[in-house]
Amino acid sequence: MTGYKLNIDKSLPTPAYLQLREQLGRAIRSGELAPGTALTSERELSESLVLSRMTVRRAFEELVAEGLVEQRQGSGTFVRRGPVEQTIDRLQGFGEEATRLGLRPGSRVLEIGKHPADPATASCLEVQPGEPLLRLTRLRTTDEAPLALQIAHLAPALAGLSLELLNELGSLYRTISAQYGVEAFRARQTIAARMPTGRERALLQLEPGIPVLALERTTYDAQDRPFEFVRSAYRGDHYRMALDLRSATT
Repeated sequence: MTGYKLNIDKSLPTPAYLQLREQLGRAIRSGELAPGTALTSERELSESLVLSRMTVRRAFEELVAEGLVEQRQGSGTFVRRGPVEQTIDRLQGFGEEATRLGLRPGSRVLEIGKHPADPATASCLEVQPGEPLLRLTRLRTTDEAPLALQIAHLAPALAGLSLELLNELGSLYRTISAQYGVEAFRARQTIAARMPTGRERALLQLEPGIPVLALERTTYDAQDRPFEFVRSAYRGDHYRMALDLRSATT
C-alpha cells in the first residue's frame, strides 16, 4: 500500500472507521489499490493514523463484508481479485484456461500414487471397483493464490505417468499427450455447490461459511475412451462458471 495517502479527520461527525473504510474502498474500486495488494497492517495503520486498533479492525471487517478485501491467516489483508470466470465452450486444462484469462497459473503436487478405484471413479473410467489407479492430487493457484484442489484419477494405461515430465510441461494433458500420444477430445463435467472439508478449507485458505464449487469431469480421447476422472473443489468466492447460450432457432 506504499504511496497511498489516507487522511482521517476526527473533527468530522463521520466516525473514523467509516472514513477509513470509504477511503480504502474508493481506492480499491478505482484501481488505485490493485488486486493482490497487501493493506498496511492494523497495528501500523493505527499508529500512523493515531487510531485505535479496534477502529482499524472494524474498517477492515466492513471491507471484508463488502467483498473488497480478504484476510489470509498469518499473511495479512489483501485486495481481492475478481472471480476467475471459466466459459464453458471448449475443453482446456487449468493452466491453459488461467493463461487465457490473463492470470499466472501455478500448481503444487500434494500426492501421487496408486489407490483402489471407488465405485464412482471405476464407473467413469470403465474399470472394476478396487482396481489400482494412479491418483494425482494438486493444489492449483492463480497469481500465487490458492484457487482449487484437484484430484485426478488416470486410466490404468497411464499408470506410468512421469512426474518429471509433468513438472517440466506444467500441464497434465500436455504430459499425457507427450508421453502416451493420448489427446483430450471431449469431456463431461458436472458442478455442485457444497461446504468444504476441513482439508479443503485449510489448503484453499477459506474463511468460515465460504462454500466450494465441486466439479467432476470425465475426459475422453478421440476413440471415446475415458482416460481421466477428476474431482475438483474451487473456492466459491473466487470462481464462477459461465455458459455461452444461443437460441435454438439460430
